[in-house]
Amino acid sequence: MTFKDKLLSGNFVITAEVTPPRGTNLESFIKGSLLLKDSLDALNVTDFQNVGVRITSLVGSYLLLKEGIEPIFQITSRDRNRVAIQGEVLSAYVLGIRNVLVLTGDYTTTGIMKDAKPVFDIDAINILQFIKNLCEGRDSAGKKLSGAPEFFLGAVFNPNLEPLDLEISKLERKHRAGAEFFQSQLFYDLSLIERTREKIKDWEPRILAGVTIFKSKEMFEYMINKVPGIKIPKEIIEILEKSKDIREKSIEICAEFCMKIKESKLLNGIHFLASRPVDILEVLRLLKWKKEESSNVEAI
Repeated sequence: MTFKDKLLSGNFVITAEVTPPRGTNLESFIKGSLLLKDSLDALNVTDFQNVGVRITSLVGSYLLLKEGIEPIFQITSRDRNRVAIQGEVLSAYVLGIRNVLVLTGDYTTTGIMKDAKPVFDIDAINILQFIKNLCEGRDSAGKKLSGAPEFFLGAVFNPNLEPLDLEISKLERKHRAGAEFFQSQLFYDLSLIERTREKIKDWEPRILAGVTIFKSKEMFEYMINKVPGIKIPKEIIEILEKSKDIREKSIEICAEFCMKIKESKLLNGIHFLASRPVDILEVLRLLKWKKEESSNVEAI
């Protein structure tokens, strides 16, 4: 079954993001991705993560496909206008890529290349609408396509933002524009998802919960201070700050929260953000997770 088939049939799925290399050496990217191949349902390939120069998400997704790994191709509007976005999406389909996650993208001032000029010709909702048009055989200028793609479209959802009702409204607009699944920002409060479910009555969004494993104190401090839209509870911050081994404690906290996520039945899966493959596998080991049991996940 594909990632789409699993999610639409009600399976609890697990995905993770991987970052294309900064340079032409592919060894670490491929090796790390292959470590996750037999344990996860799909891998997101980030799009110029942290505003840094890297191999593109399109090429990274294609490389994963060649290795037998199902990719989720990420695309943002920060670095491309509507022409480039639609052209790259069509190219992805020709290369065999079927899952697309759409984001507006963070401002360049939040990342490495702060002086880069952002594009933001359109936002995530526009991108979804444009891709939906492509799937119906026309581009955003109304030109008829010779052959139309067919994608499983996703978008992001941040339950940490306030007011939550505004973010829920965006989630609904993204759904109407074509998004069939959502991956969330890192969060720790399940009541936010409960409130979201209560607000949406006429459909059930398929949401994968964003979780992460802090590999070091530096990463922990960076995520708290530099990454927009993240909210970590005070008690977890205190536990991690006092721990002798922040990675080990973070794996423990992540595994416990993943267990709560599964037991809550509020979410449709887990999405590992900015986590090393070896650490993800350690969390899955604690959860006794096996990919082939994704339709019968009593073990998690």
